Amino acid sequence: MSPNEMEAEVHFMKTYRIMEKEKLTKLKNDRKTLNQKIKLGLATREEFLKQIKTELNMLDTCQLKIEQELKENNTDHLNTEILTILSNRINDMYTNMFHLFPVLKTSLSEYIEFCSNNILFITKCSIVLDTLMLRYHDDPEVYLTAATYAFDDRNDIESARRYFAEGLKYHKNCKNLYVEEFWVEVQHLEKTEGASLPIAIGKYRSLIKRFEGDIEFHFILLDRAIKLSAVRELQCNVVRDMVKKYRHSELMWQKLAKIHFDGFIYHQETEQLHYDKNYINGIRNCIKTYEDGLKENLPLQNKHKLWNFYIDHVIEIRKSYRMKKETIRNFMNETMERAFQEAHDNKALCKAGQYIYWANNTIQDYDKIMRNAVEVIKDDVDIWINLISCYLNYDSLEMVIATFQDGVRALKSKSMPLWAILIVYLGNTHPKLLQQLYHEGSHYPFPEINFIIRPQYLEWNAVHNGILSTRELFIKLRDIKPECKQLYMSMISFEQYQNTGGIKLRNIRKLYNDVCNTFGDTDIDVWTECIRFEYMNGCHKLVKIIFKASLQCLEKDLRSSMIEEFEKLKKEFMEYDPKDDEGVIVINDDE
Repeated sequence: MSPNEMEAEVHFMKTYRIMEKEKLTKLKNDRKTLNQKIKLGLATREEFLKQIKTELNMLDTCQLKIEQELKENNTDHLNTEILTILSNRINDMYTNMFHLFPVLKTSLSEYIEFCSNNILFITKCSIVLDTLMLRYHDDPEVYLTAATYAFDDRNDIESARRYFAEGLKYHKNCKNLYVEEFWVEVQHLEKTEGASLPIAIGKYRSLIKRFEGDIEFHFILLDRAIKLSAVRELQCNVVRDMVKKYRHSELMWQKLAKIHFDGFIYHQETEQLHYDKNYINGIRNCIKTYEDGLKENLPLQNKHKLWNFYIDHVIEIRKSYRMKKETIRNFMNETMERAFQEAHDNKALCKAGQYIYWANNTIQDYDKIMRNAVEVIKDDVDIWINLISCYLNYDSLEMVIATFQDGVRALKSKSMPLWAILIVYLGNTHPKLLQQLYHEGSHYPFPEINFIIRPQYLEWNAVHNGILSTRELFIKLRDIKPECKQLYMSMISFEQYQNTGGIKLRNIRKLYNDVCNTFGDTDIDVWTECIRFEYMNGCHKLVKIIFKASLQCLEKDLRSSMIEEFEKLKKEFMEYDPKDDEGVIVINDDE
């Protein structure tokens, strides 16, 4: 600041009590320190940003104070020189920082926001940007930020074009810069009511030539072009080129159908584009576009993809608010029946959700469509669930069993939902067949199935046939490989319900012994449960023996965790834990 500016600042601060003397002194010292570091080349970006933040806070405080004074004193006459002084100081600090350090997008955005908020006091922003944009910046977003500001806030198309050109000189492969440059030309074309069409067309032509064959890039340009209404000729060029260049791509037909759905109707005969506000016409043209595309000589795989785009779009339309009118509902119902049937006939319907949607919305028999579905997609659980549920509704045991068997053969290890459905159904309707199903499920050669069904079978047997029969069944189920931990734990729980004294304890201890020997090298829980049982029901003397056995059996990396768990158990059962002594321990059930 000049001496006069410093004096004016101090005067304003003191007059309106903006800052106490000590803080004002600190501010001066901080400014002086930073200036010295700048001269010596020692200042950091962080120090610049910190001081800029301080100055911005002071500027906000002064602005609020001036507004308050004007309002309270009902006057328009107040010296606002302080705002100009502070604003230009902040502007100079930003400028120095930008020249000393690489420009970051965030800092440039903050600077632009500062300039926009203080346009009455700052006149150097355009000059600063012009200077900055002549330099190389590692981040292409820096050029984009400056160009967008020039166009959006200053309505300066020439500066925006220069900034984009500079950015693309250094970042020739940055698609986002090209896209945003094109978008600015589209907006300018709208503002000039078509006067800048030659420039916009020229820019578009150079882009599709540069990215020739890049259909996704073409779609991005199209999306930008159709955002505004007064650029119809440019839109027509973009759509016309898309149709000609990518006619043999299923993606092009999907994109064309989508813009038709949105009301942009392209006539391939006249090669003209117009906008139709009638959404019914948009839907009809959308459907026609898919069907026209399917008549093209596309490779089979690509045609299947287009079928799926078509089917998914039909579902989307039928779920939308546009189905309120009866005429469009009738049209879409007819379309759905035709499209789904033809897609199935062409072996192009390959999503479970599509078949399920069709079955739920068709006039045809539900089970017929779901039968078609399982023939095409044999390994989808949802389809088999829907089909078997259909026959459950009919209460057709024969069809339920047949569908279950077909589904299990197809799904193999994923078939548990079908077993669960049939177990519930037979339990409610044909209990005599349930035991046979449990037996088959227990021996089914996939652990994902038999690990679940074996404990269920044991529980069912305990409820219906008693403990003696359940003990015999447990032995049979236990011998099925691989061994099932939950089977042991279920049997232990059944034994605990018995009132047979020593026999009960002996049986439970034997089960715990077996489960620890079988799973105890990798499973801490079986040991802790065994110890818990002895604490609560058995012999406390055995607790330490079991604990020592666990440390010998468990893998090394699990032993520390076992020690922690044992300490927790000792605290939990402190009231039951006897003091160590040499007394005689009597175990009633030992043989």
